[in-house]
Amino acid sequence: MQLTYRGQSYETSAISVDAIATSETATFMGRPYARKQFTLAQRQQPAELTYRGIRYVR
Repeated sequence: MQLTYRGQSYETSAISVDAIATSETATFMGRPYARKQFTLAQRQQPAELTYRGIRYVR
């Protein structure tokens, strides 16, 4: 995904979110709904980063 912040373009990848249905139900504002368990895939962080134009390594 191509994004821009303060005129600087950068690439990012979309995070995958898995939703597993559970047997639990809840009520919100008077309406029942089925609850889901969410898991996020770990994202790989780049080894070399840039902050205010200065590059550094973690």
